[in-house]
Amino acid sequence: MEKDKRNKLPKLLVTLTAAVAISSAGWSGPFTGKASAGAAGIFVSPKVYFTVEDVSLAKGTGKSSLHFTLLLHNEGSGAVDLNAFAVSVNAPDGSRYTPKLSGTSSARVWPDSTGRYIYTTEVPLQASLDTLKLSLNRWASDGISKGAGIGSLPLAADAAPAPDKPVRVQLNEADASLPEDAVLTIRAKDSIRWNRDSGQELYTHLTVVNQGSAALKWNDNVLLSVQDAKGRSYTAAVVGGADTLLEPQEPAVLTVKTSAAGSASPGTDLKLVLSAKNSGGAFTIGTVPVPGETTAVGVGDTIPYVYGDGLELTYRSAVVNAKTDGTTVQTVVEFRNTAKEYVRLPDLSAVYQFGSRATVDGVIDAKPSSAFLAPGESASYRYTASLPAGVSKDAIELLLLTKESSAETASESGGGSTGSAAASASGTPGTSASGAKASASPDSSSAAAAAASSGSGKTTAAGSTGYVPAAALSLAKAESGKGGDYATAQPYTLGEKLPLPNGALEAGLGVSLVEFHKHENEEYGYQTAVAKYKFTNTSGKTLDLPQLGMELTTPDGLVYAGTRQSSAAASILPGTSAVVSYSYMIPPSDKTETLAMTVTDANKMSLGSYRVAFQAEAENGPVSFYPFEVAFNDSTVGWTYSTKTDAQYTYKLTLDMTITRKEQVIVDSNFSKMEIELLDPDNRSLASQTVPFLGTGRLVSGKQTFFFNDVKSEQFSSGAHFNIYEVIETPNGPVRRLIKTIQG
Repeated sequence: MEKDKRNKLPKLLVTLTAAVAISSAGWSGPFTGKASAGAAGIFVSPKVYFTVEDVSLAKGTGKSSLHFTLLLHNEGSGAVDLNAFAVSVNAPDGSRYTPKLSGTSSARVWPDSTGRYIYTTEVPLQASLDTLKLSLNRWASDGISKGAGIGSLPLAADAAPAPDKPVRVQLNEADASLPEDAVLTIRAKDSIRWNRDSGQELYTHLTVVNQGSAALKWNDNVLLSVQDAKGRSYTAAVVGGADTLLEPQEPAVLTVKTSAAGSASPGTDLKLVLSAKNSGGAFTIGTVPVPGETTAVGVGDTIPYVYGDGLELTYRSAVVNAKTDGTTVQTVVEFRNTAKEYVRLPDLSAVYQFGSRATVDGVIDAKPSSAFLAPGESASYRYTASLPAGVSKDAIELLLLTKESSAETASESGGGSTGSAAASASGTPGTSASGAKASASPDSSSAAAAAASSGSGKTTAAGSTGYVPAAALSLAKAESGKGGDYATAQPYTLGEKLPLPNGALEAGLGVSLVEFHKHENEEYGYQTAVAKYKFTNTSGKTLDLPQLGMELTTPDGLVYAGTRQSSAAASILPGTSAVVSYSYMIPPSDKTETLAMTVTDANKMSLGSYRVAFQAEAENGPVSFYPFEVAFNDSTVGWTYSTKTDAQYTYKLTLDMTITRKEQVIVDSNFSKMEIELLDPDNRSLASQTVPFLGTGRLVSGKQTFFFNDVKSEQFSSGAHFNIYEVIETPNGPVRRLIKTIQG
């Protein structure tokens, strides 16, 4: 290292201004004391002083790298120029090290302003912050930095970063191709533990600010690990935000995943260590304090959404129903756009967790219609799950999971069976890959939103790759199940006109519930209820079909939001009726047979609640596919064998049916269909056909034969049978109701 070498700070501006400002202050002597902000300072005059912050000493191989930020505070009336001063770092043995200014900054600091200057220098490996001091001198007339000394500061006082204090990291120490001002300040926002089959994982959200002059991305040459209080080290990796372009001075969020460290006890002191490698080995370039776990959000709390630019998350409500055969939980969260432009809604999934390795996927019972929120609009997400009996609500957390485009894509193991992400909103709800500001028209995103959503329940949230926790919500303050709308609901008889308040619908328009069935989706692990509503226009003009909400409430207070069928008529002609179906996703543990049906308007305001019971499936006689009724008079099963190509069987099912249209109501071509599925004795599906009641190839009265080709020899079995279903398309995917089983 060089000693007594002239400071190489570039002369960015002339030094005359500083000299005039200092001499005119009438200050003749140096002084080191407390600055107005409470930090130790070096005073040039009563109004001009220096402080230091963001001090770090990164030990490497054969040398250490010292970083610090020098602040020049000007509370005087004239400008001050940094070029009037020489900065050095002094060691107890008399060694003097000249720090180098990183990047470019204006040397002139105007009145009532503060200049920030980032320095770095190399010091011996054995150097300690406890003994190093920052010294400030005036330049002498001969241009040598041995001019009159102003003062010095011990660097150790500002070295230990607090959890809320950003840590400075110089990326060009990890990648020499980066410019000298490739500097990031990093602070840990929070840490969330996620219970996985393989153990707990710790996810830490980092707020990162690019302090340089050019945009950059996270550099893969930076190696990450997490150390606990006992010095044990765990490998970490950036799993969210690595592809984000970090604009100068714009905060961004990176998500770091650490597997084994998640098993440490909550409250354990952890630190994220950032390292780099050179020919001599690995060396540390920064250390960020990390919370072992952050307190989960409580019911009623509102927080900024960690990935959303302008999104605000409010934890609206939570209900826990403890029963002898299990615990049912439900949570409602709301996102609000506080920005002045359209903002994307996140592509969310969710899991409930309890204990050290217990995780259950949250099922959502609504579907978004758009991926964007307009300024001031809100969207609500409602999650429901069945947990084991005896689980205390104090131990339950809901993790909101978001799919980041830059999240790791390696296969991970996880529990659970269904993972849905959807939203019901006041405004324009939807899903997307992130919570960024929108650059496209909101209407152009509906198709993408539908594609992004996993509302069908076919994906497993807890086991899906690319999902990272965005927030943890505690159910400790959840309400125990109460009646809610069920307690005040009026009795209702299926088929009657709903007694909605005057003015709730257009004059001449009425609505009634004409069919209400519940069945189990064994493949997806949850139940589906299907309700069909008939809208009748008795006026003399065409009326718009209203966009009503149809919610179901259990006696315990759980609410299931209805999802409207994928397509329906937009209007109703005079003197006609139209049928619209709604589907409801219900946990398998909920065996309730009578629920409250709450009708809401477009503003989510209740128009009335009515108690209604599920219909029992007919054991004999005609089966309702409202508005159609099907009587299965007879059936014949046969099969043929072909050796023309591969050895294959063809099953043949002949049905003798009487199909009656009970009411002349308008139904869409995508309304109810009949599905015939061929299954082997182990209930494995071999083939299926879906046949409509309307349009080409529709079902008709009399005998119809259905062929199921290409059944391979190894699949053939004399015990094969046929299941007949009613199928309805919904935004959450097709739902099926088992009607009849015919043995082969």
